[in-house]
Amino acid sequence: MLPRLQRFADVLAGGRGAGRGLLQRALQYMLAEQHRYQRGTALDVWAFSEVYRQWRYELSGESDPMVQAKIDDVAFGALFDLEEEPGFRDEPVIDFLVALPPQQRLTLLLVYGEGFEHEDAGRILDVSSEMIAARLIRMSTSLADRLSDRPPAQAAAIVETLYPEGHRASP
Repeated sequence: MLPRLQRFADVLAGGRGAGRGLLQRALQYMLAEQHRYQRGTALDVWAFSEVYRQWRYELSGESDPMVQAKIDDVAFGALFDLEEEPGFRDEPVIDFLVALPPQQRLTLLLVYGEGFEHEDAGRILDVSSEMIAARLIRMSTSLADRLSDRPPAQAAAIVETLYPEGHRASP
């Protein structure tokens, strides 16, 4: 699990050095606060949640945390290199994925990169599973618009800024 956490921390923190520091601080917190771990919770969900929580905590002093987020384009784009065809990169699609809003990128990374179910990705990012699904739908719609040369849906590009992280829609 450590390489997966390191990859997640690298993407969150904006590079390998910063990712190592983020992961180290999150691991120290997890060890110090291990009594907070709830039995029955998947260890990987808890660990990813704690890395994400530490990242958000460190950004909390910024006036606009999502603008300050330094999600690493290179580390994120490298996740989409196809191993079965060395050297093959679908640059237009990778460019699109790298340009996604940070929360859509993190959702994509957790669901498709790390294989978490919507519920678990929601626990990690502290949002509902419905928000995870909505982010993936917005991302898919934007990609379909881009690939079909249709004008992009303007609302899809700004929705993430309307609902800051942690906001849960009222039922």
